Amino acid sequence: MIGSDFDKIKLDVWGFHFLEPNAMFGDLILFICALYIASKIKTTNNTHPFFINWRRFYLLFGISFLAGGLGHFLYHYFGLWGKYPSWILGMVATYYLSIAQISIWPHERHIHFFKLGVAILLMIGISTELFIFVKSDLSQDQSKGLVVPTIISGIGIIFSLFFLGFKYQKIYHPDFKFLWIAVLTLLPNAFIQSQKINLAPWFDRNDMSHILLCMSLFLYWKGICAYKDLAETSIA
Repeated sequence: MIGSDFDKIKLDVWGFHFLEPNAMFGDLILFICALYIASKIKTTNNTHPFFINWRRFYLLFGISFLAGGLGHFLYHYFGLWGKYPSWILGMVATYYLSIAQISIWPHERHIHFFKLGVAILLMIGISTELFIFVKSDLSQDQSKGLVVPTIISGIGIIFSLFFLGFKYQKIYHPDFKFLWIAVLTLLPNAFIQSQKINLAPWFDRNDMSHILLCMSLFLYWKGICAYKDLAETSIA
């Protein structure tokens, strides 16, 4: 189905009413993948700011999608309030991703400026999102609540992964290319979501987006590994 969505799948079990179990399943997979990579980062290097903040990103990313899945699954019980945490956490996760990337910028005089920029971006995002929660009737159109997180995270990802990833590919290691490749991998999401491309009720546009997001997580990991030997040398 293109241009509109299938009816949301309902699941009734022992008197409980659940919604969109397919979304819960996809979000749970992303949560598990994110935690797995976070554990890999911890065993790789747990002292360098680059790895510490990438690990924070994965943990928050995973938690945000777990919260998002529960927000879909338990919508009958929590309503829109069940979705707000995931929208906020997504922006915070992108903040730590940006801080990780900025931590290895070769010109130290720029680092403070970059960190201030991403902190201001996060504050703008959260304050604007809270304003929308209070002032807008999201029950009529939930997509309004996703606009700000999408824009804020998009700006952070383009700067941190596409721009800095391209720079670090030349400065540090060719495998940093996987960071900006991951950004390109995510681009079809915009088309899938805007055109509402749904293959089946149990595999809708959000499920397709989950696959692309999962691919991006492992592409990020490939880029992160490129800095492993360099970090150990700098510590030594």
